[in-house]
Amino acid sequence: MKTGMILLVITLAVLCGTLSPAAEPTVVTAEGKYVMGDLDSKKDARMLALMEAKRIALEKAGTYVESSTEVKNFSLTKDQINTLAAGVMSVDILKEDWTMSGQNMMATIVIRATIQTANLRNRITAMHDEEKTLDDSGEIRKQLAALQKELADLKAAQTVPSGGKAAAPDSKGKHDVIVTKMSALDRLEEGNKALEAGQWDQALAAFGDAIALDASLADAHAGQAAVFLQTGRKAEAMQKIDQALKLDPRSARNYAIKAQILRSQGKSEQALPLMNKAIELKPQSSKLYAMRAGIFRMLKRREAAIEDLTRACGMGNPKACEQIDKFKRGASPSGGRSGNR
Repeated sequence: MKTGMILLVITLAVLCGTLSPAAEPTVVTAEGKYVMGDLDSKKDARMLALMEAKRIALEKAGTYVESSTEVKNFSLTKDQINTLAAGVMSVDILKEDWTMSGQNMMATIVIRATIQTANLRNRITAMHDEEKTLDDSGEIRKQLAALQKELADLKAAQTVPSGGKAAAPDSKGKHDVIVTKMSALDRLEEGNKALEAGQWDQALAAFGDAIALDASLADAHAGQAAVFLQTGRKAEAMQKIDQALKLDPRSARNYAIKAQILRSQGKSEQALPLMNKAIELKPQSSKLYAMRAGIFRMLKRREAAIEDLTRACGMGNPKACEQIDKFKRGASPSGGRSGNR
C-alpha cells in the first residue's frame, strides 16, 4: 500500500467580484485534499484536509487584504497582514467528500471563506495599539507548519511495500502526538480570534477544546483567564492564569493578565510587582508600560504614571499619548484592557 501524502489541490474562486478593495465582503472558496496513509484515521484525514483548506483560504485573504488601500497606507509586515486577514475571515464548510486515490482513501473539504473588510483601518490601528504581531496567530501558524513537515517526514519513513510489515507501534504513537498537537493549536487560534472579537462563549469553547487536546498549552489557559476577566468571573480568571503561569513562567502576557485581575480586585499593590515582571520579560512593549501606568494611577503615584505613559507614547502608542493629555487636563485616564500581549 502506498503511504498517504498531502495533496494540495486548490480551487480558488472569487464569488463576489474581483480582488478590488471596494468589494465588501469578498467570498472565496478553497479546497483541501488529504490522502490517508497507514498511520491515519478518517478523523485525522478530515482535520488535516480542513486545516489545509483554511491555510490556502488565509493566503488568499492575505493577498486581498494586502491589496486594500487601507493596508497600503500603513507599514505592515507580511506576518501582520496575515494576522489581520485571519481576524477578518470567517469559514464555513461547503462540502466533504471521501473518494479513493489509488489504494488509499482521500478526504476532500471545500470551504467558503468570507473576508469582511469593513472598518479595516480601525482594525489596523488596533493592531498597532495592542501590539498584535507574531505573538498569536502568526506564531501558531509557524508551529503548525513545523508539525506538518514533521508529520510528512514520519509518513514518508513509513512507506510499506505490498505485503510488507505494518507501521511500528512507536511510529503510530508519534503520529498521534503530532496530529493532536496540530488539532490543539488549530483550536487555540480559533479561540484567539473569538477573544479578539469579544465572542466570549465561542472563545471559551475553543480554548476548552485546545486544553482537552493538550493540557500543557499555557496560552489556552491564559486565553480562558482573559475571557473570565472580561466577563467578571475573577476567581475563575485567577485560577486559570495561575495554571498558565505554572506552565509558562516566562510569559509576559501571563504576568500582565494576573496583574490586571488583581487590579480589578482592588489589589494594585500586589499587581505592581507582577506588571514589573511582565515589563522585565518584554521591555519593548508599549502596551505594558501603559497598563502599568494604570496601576500607578490607582496607587495615586501620578508622576510614575506620567513617566510610563510618556515612555509608551514615545514608543508609538497613540492611546498612551491621549492619556497624557487627559492628565494635563486634570481628567482621570484609564489603564487599558487586559488579555492581550
